[in-house]
Amino acid sequence: MSSPVVNGSSTSSSCSSNSVSSVQSSVMFATPTAPVTPCDAVATPMRLLESLPKRLPERQDPELLRWSDMPQHLQFNPYVLTGYRPLQTVRGCMYSLFYWHNETINILTHGIPIVYILAIVPALMPWENDFRFLSWCHIIGAVCPWIGSFVYHLFMNLEKGECIYYKLLQLDMLGIWVSQSFGALPMVTATVFCLGWKLKWSLMLAYCMLSLWGLYKALTALSPWQRRLCFLLPFMMRVLLTMLRTLKLAGGNPAALTHVFLQPMWE
Repeated sequence: MSSPVVNGSSTSSSCSSNSVSSVQSSVMFATPTAPVTPCDAVATPMRLLESLPKRLPERQDPELLRWSDMPQHLQFNPYVLTGYRPLQTVRGCMYSLFYWHNETINILTHGIPIVYILAIVPALMPWENDFRFLSWCHIIGAVCPWIGSFVYHLFMNLEKGECIYYKLLQLDMLGIWVSQSFGALPMVTATVFCLGWKLKWSLMLAYCMLSLWGLYKALTALSPWQRRLCFLLPFMMRVLLTMLRTLKLAGGNPAALTHVFLQPMWE
């Protein structure tokens, strides 16, 4: 009865010894693996970087043209001979903000005042109910000529043709007209404020009519001189009102008279 127990124990011991020896042999013949070091951790992304292109593609700016290469409607200044942008799409015109050409100074000197006016001037205005309309007139009149000229100079080489160019030129003139009409209303209103009711509104109506005449002349002008003279009559009326203020025959704060003289210089 004892022999089966001995045989069973010998059988189980032999099986366990065989499994131990197989594990030992597998450990002996297993391929050793090197431990991961910090240098290897750095080397992996370095290999990825080395696989990238050595240089980023350079930005390709459009080739600038000469005055003689431009369409006839863009040959208005024979004294600027080089640096002209080729005809471009809307995206190409906007991209021209980021490289140098013969309109860069015009674009920047009209774009920077837009940011300055919108950031600074509204905080200086009186926004009470009695003056809110005149405050809006002042801000709109101050910023519109810069916006019109900025858009005109930026998109003047649009590939849509001569018709679009003259539409942009009319937009530029419209911005100047807003400055001459709405922008001057605070000065005109202050000057005639203390006059009689009939005289006050007669002068206001006269200035509005002259401003509308100037708008018509500005949008139908065919030459640079016609565009310069289209605002002559509203300007002359403002000169007359300024003289009345100087002679103390009209209203307005005397301390603001210096700004009244400076306004035409900025226009």
